Amino acid sequence: MDIHSGVVKKPLLLSDLGQFESIDKIIIDSLEQALYRVEVIVGADVYYLLEKPSKNLTRRSVVEIQKLFMAYTVKEMFLRHSSPYDEMIGMSEGERNNELLVPVGNYFAQEAPKIVH
Repeated sequence: MDIHSGVVKKPLLLSDLGQFESIDKIIIDSLEQALYRVEVIVGADVYYLLEKPSKNLTRRSVVEIQKLFMAYTVKEMFLRHSSPYDEMIGMSEGERNNELLVPVGNYFAQEAPKIVH
């Protein structure tokens, strides 16, 4: 179960991101060891990001994904991880939500700090 349960996710090409004035939220899904996928939220719409029309955008690091959004106004960015722990100890998958949502920010879009001597 994720935080947008019941919401229909639509496909969106990476090249089409420029149609939005700003992006409300980016969720970087941790799928497995060093493999990440991206979900983009604009208003009430939830999109899964595509590299090409039939290929999900995936990267091997969170930093690689953050670099993709340098040119965009992103209000919030999170890393989402669901632990397989419940399954490992025999609990059924839907008994409780063990999803972890960690704010990571858009590091590469931030202005450099002003140094005062």
